[in-house]
Amino acid sequence: MALCPRRGAIAVAPVLDSEPPRAPALVGVALCVGGDAGYAPLSPATAEALHELLAGPRPKIVHHARDLDAALRRAGHALGGVAGDTALASFLVDPTKCIPHELERVAREYLQRALPTARDARGGAATFAEADPAAVAAWAVSSAVATEDLWTALVPRLDELDARKIHDDVELPLSGVLARMSADGVRVLPDVLASLQRDFGARRAEVEARVHELAGHPFNLGSSKQLGEVLFDELKIDVVKRNKTGYSTAADVLERLAPKHEIAERVLEWRALDKLINTYTEVLQRAIDPTDGRVHATFQQTAGASGRLITTDPDLQRTPIRTDDGRRIREAFVPRGGWELISADWSQIELRVLAHCSKDAALLRAFNERLDLHRQTAASIFDVVEAEVTREQRTVGKTVNFATIYGQGATALGQQLGVPRKRAQEMIDRYFELYSGVRAWLDRTIAEADANGYCETLLGRRRMIPELRSNNWQDRGYGERIAANTPIQGSAADICKLAMLQIQRELDARGLAAKMLVQIHDELLFEAPPAEVTEVVAVVRERMERCVELAVPLEVEVGVGPSWAAAH
Repeated sequence: MALCPRRGAIAVAPVLDSEPPRAPALVGVALCVGGDAGYAPLSPATAEALHELLAGPRPKIVHHARDLDAALRRAGHALGGVAGDTALASFLVDPTKCIPHELERVAREYLQRALPTARDARGGAATFAEADPAAVAAWAVSSAVATEDLWTALVPRLDELDARKIHDDVELPLSGVLARMSADGVRVLPDVLASLQRDFGARRAEVEARVHELAGHPFNLGSSKQLGEVLFDELKIDVVKRNKTGYSTAADVLERLAPKHEIAERVLEWRALDKLINTYTEVLQRAIDPTDGRVHATFQQTAGASGRLITTDPDLQRTPIRTDDGRRIREAFVPRGGWELISADWSQIELRVLAHCSKDAALLRAFNERLDLHRQTAASIFDVVEAEVTREQRTVGKTVNFATIYGQGATALGQQLGVPRKRAQEMIDRYFELYSGVRAWLDRTIAEADANGYCETLLGRRRMIPELRSNNWQDRGYGERIAANTPIQGSAADICKLAMLQIQRELDARGLAAKMLVQIHDELLFEAPPAEVTEVVAVVRERMERCVELAVPLEVEVGVGPSWAAAH
């Protein structure tokens, strides 16, 4: 096939190859126009023509355009003219049906077509570059044809759901922003991580020795079975919960035992240190690209059913912040030489979205008058005036506020707070007495989702909830929690996406060198040269607080520093 034999949109299926921790690079590309498809490997003879075609304005349909865009940017090129993304289209049609909306699953769902997999194409080879060229070409061509056919099949479904505008104006342009973020990466210092790992490792060994001393003999702390036998058979501690394999030694069980039994407290401490080492310091060190000293995570738009972005390879969103040790991990994240990091974090965005959606008078008053919402809730729960609420009571109020969003019942809340179920139910009842508008909104939202079979975010993005039609009460309860949570969490995700788009456009329009690096739940991380910091902070704050109009103000906390830890 010639690169472009006819006019019309081109379906593009790239072959991307990499060996961790290096970011994926383009090996070749298959193109399809009107069912006519062919494959061109990237070579000195084809590179200029391929890059010119991919960067040009001719409309292109791609599955996960973000990945091709990021690979091209890392090589100093660009991707232009993207008119459709079949992964995003599948996600908008039904976010839960084909998660994470990889091409093979989407083609099976909407085309009833089985495609060869990347593993099939590579055969026994570790990379595409080492695989049989004919097998790679056949795989890529089948992917390009499927991409073209999928776009034809999915566009009418997008139109039926009034989701084409979200695709064109939000998700598709955002994929380009995410590609830039992935290509730029974030600088991470391996020496800092190695030092932290040594510290965590030494402390883990001390804690392990103490646990063995309390148990009376050594055993494998990583084995739930051995731990259960030590706690409940040998030390005769009262059993809290059992599971299918025996005694439960889950975190909630150990947290209930910890106040009375030092060994449970120490096991929790050991697990925390072990997780910091295995999940963060080791993983992040392996993820640093040796060519530039940066971590190039992938930002997934189609993996979170609520619409939230998720990071993978590595998962930067799991970088801990709840403990002092966890926050130390962020000391390793630094800007490029001579620049500063800027951290911008929405304050209580989901609770503000809840106030907007429910129009509850007490919530609206708290946010519009800048009152302490958690203190207000605690005062009601504990039947005291706000001025007398203690720090511990305010923490309980905070927990109850967020429990509403996540649909926690009395049993789960009681376990989290360490109080009897009856007391937890009393707290929930007092909450809904104070915020009666929230109760009415929840009931109305669940009823509407039950009638329609789906719920919606502020942008009108739909999530189908088949569990609401289930005869199983547990499945139905899960569906009701989704119906209540998605409009809040999903709308918060919508707001974040709109802000990211507006910020990037403003930075580009002003010709600023600053870069948006990472999105972590309600936080955005940037790096900027010192001369731009004041201007960038103003842009970021303005767009994050004013990207949408809500019934309550959005508030953003911004920090600047030489590391993520210092800026946050």
